[in-house]
Amino acid sequence: MPDTTKSCVAEMPLGAMISIINRTHFVALNEQLRPLGLSAGQFPILLCLIKKQNVMQDTLARHFRIDKGAIARAVTKLEDAGYVKRIVDPGDRRAVRLFLTPKGEEIASVIEQIDHEWEELMYSCIRPEDRPQFYLLIRRIADSCCESLKKAEAG
Repeated sequence: MPDTTKSCVAEMPLGAMISIINRTHFVALNEQLRPLGLSAGQFPILLCLIKKQNVMQDTLARHFRIDKGAIARAVTKLEDAGYVKRIVDPGDRRAVRLFLTPKGEEIASVIEQIDHEWEELMYSCIRPEDRPQFYLLIRRIADSCCESLKKAEAG
């Protein structure tokens, strides 16, 4: 285990440490995705579609707590690159459903491998027996943040 007393983040607040993890993840993702013509902003959309297709674009915006415009721009880039196709919902002409194209399905295993490698890297400093507890705690923090956002949005 690393000695955190000498760490550059030892005195940082939790939010700052989470921000460092997130920024590091984005830098690593951009590096790994560049050969595919992709970027970190498109990664969560692809991961979501790999797990479940026929997802409405608005659902992704709500799920990731990202504004609809940012999701639309990321989906447009994925569509232009040939990884995703949009299909207008016949029951609601304003709704757009998303699917992977054959090209998107071809890179699914690469995308999942990149995600797996990142998680392994993150867990590498945590003993295997401590990983479930760490996951539970970080999940609890994320759930609490989501609940706070919902309350704030509700007024």
